[in-house]
Amino acid sequence: MKSKILMVLVPGMLLLAAVATGEESPGERVLRRMDAAMTQARDQYFIHEVVTQEPGREARRMKMKVYIKGKEWRWIEFLEPGDVKGMRVLARSATQMYVYLPAYRKVRRVASHVRSQGFMGTTFCHDDISTVTYGPLFTGKLLSENDTHWTIETTLREGKDYPYPRLEFDILKNIQQPSEIRYFNDKGAKVKTEHRSNYDCEGTICNPKKLKMVDHNRNGMWTEIICHEWKVNTGVKDSKFTVRSLQRR
Repeated sequence: MKSKILMVLVPGMLLLAAVATGEESPGERVLRRMDAAMTQARDQYFIHEVVTQEPGREARRMKMKVYIKGKEWRWIEFLEPGDVKGMRVLARSATQMYVYLPAYRKVRRVASHVRSQGFMGTTFCHDDISTVTYGPLFTGKLLSENDTHWTIETTLREGKDYPYPRLEFDILKNIQQPSEIRYFNDKGAKVKTEHRSNYDCEGTICNPKKLKMVDHNRNGMWTEIICHEWKVNTGVKDSKFTVRSLQRR
């Protein structure tokens, strides 16, 4: 009788011990590895072409220059077409974003209530483009794995503000970066799917040459971000990522 009681109690005691010692779950471990893989570089520089296709309308094209530094900072300048040329965006964190409007020569802070809206008419919202790491926002649970991929489900951490309470990632094992991200609303419906493909690597630092975000709530409208130029560890200064820098030429 005593041995049967031990058989019941020991697995539960081991589980409690793992929680008490802070041992990572498989999903948390994969999420941490993905975040680390995406932020290996000290800084990165890109030239991107952005193509948005809404059913029944002519595709809209833009060109932009992007700097990324560390785990949160992003600086974007629009180069084409003429109606957005000179506009700049600074993301210091997921909740701290600013935009420079050249027509008015003014810098405006992006209000929290518009962060979930489309960014520059694309299917990416402000939070989509400003999020570099996901572990600070989400907990991870491993759903499945095969020879090439992990699939994890992430759930928004208590007290965190984000447009999507749940995400699912298909993560490539060889580079530990996502090939697909699925976005769900608070009713459990899938609202967006993001595809990341054509990865290019410099050593262990990798980036997709193409990102495609499909908005399922807008008749399959999609936006592609195509990388035409990429540089790693350029030495860009911290002063680039300040509100004052948005107004400088």
